[in-house]
Amino acid sequence: MEERYNFSEVEKKWREYWKENNFFKSYVDFKKPKYYVLEMFPYPSGEPHMGHVKNYVIGDVVARYKHSQGYNILHPMGWDAFGLPAENAAIKNKIHPSIWTKMNIKKMKDTLTNMIFQDYRICPKITR
Repeated sequence: MEERYNFSEVEKKWREYWKENNFFKSYVDFKKPKYYVLEMFPYPSGEPHMGHVKNYVIGDVVARYKHSQGYNILHPMGWDAFGLPAENAAIKNKIHPSIWTKMNIKKMKDTLTNMIFQDYRICPKITR
């Protein structure tokens, strides 16, 4: 019998390995050149979808490529949470906008993290 690829098991294994080994951790080194990557911030007005993936994978690839070339990368991620899209979606779903927005930010953050979009963006250590 042919063994099937268990993507959930394999991806979980490697996400844990990468996290334990700080695979995506960046350090600011002032001797290196700087590179800034910015995509639009997502509206947390609904479920994450392929449009989000399409938008953020491009910046992610550029940031990883430049990181591999030795650049200090600033690749911020945030949420365009103030405005009509999130508020209208909350009203439509009969949920307070604050609760709706926080709920969707968590969903989107979890989805993007599972796709390994943001682990390397946090740079707490600065060396001179």
